[in-house]
Amino acid sequence: MLAWNFTSEGCLRRIAAALALAGAVATPIAPAAAADNTDASGRAVVTLPSTLVNLESLDFGPIVTQGTGGAVTIDPNTNGISSVGDVTIVGTTAHRATFRAQAPIGTVMVMSGDPSVILTRNGGTETMTANLVYDSGTGLIDTLVFGLPIGLQATASDQFFHVGGTLIVSGTQAPGDYEGTFTLSLAYL
Repeated sequence: MLAWNFTSEGCLRRIAAALALAGAVATPIAPAAAADNTDASGRAVVTLPSTLVNLESLDFGPIVTQGTGGAVTIDPNTNGISSVGDVTIVGTTAHRATFRAQAPIGTVMVMSGDPSVILTRNGGTETMTANLVYDSGTGLIDTLVFGLPIGLQATASDQFFHVGGTLIVSGTQAPGDYEGTFTLSLAYL
């Protein structure tokens, strides 16, 4: 007769090993954590620099001078005209210069221009000097850094700039039409 001799300790080890092996085979392998992917797009908008157009030239109008002469001033903000000294403004044709820029809203720019313009008599060599004053009209606000203005920011698609100034007129100024050219510039930040 054949006898099997099982000890309880050896039997328990064999059963535990068999169960562990069966559990390892029966347990599915967990997949790697799934990655969550999505696409995004990139975007850029390329715009042309602001267009700057002179809508109206600076015009000090007809002036009569005598004695020691004087000065004619056009306020770039209000378009008001005044004179001092022996100078009389004739008529109501005098006006500030007006420029229109077209830049996208939010564009930051710096305006600069010639500090003065020399007007020369047509057909002659006589001159007068106008000291220019610039004003950012409408469609713009000051851009501040630490409370200091560094430029102008477009708040509308059309921005308007005005130029006035003070024309110095001699009492012996030769009669005639006087003309000159000055430049207004915009730089973008």
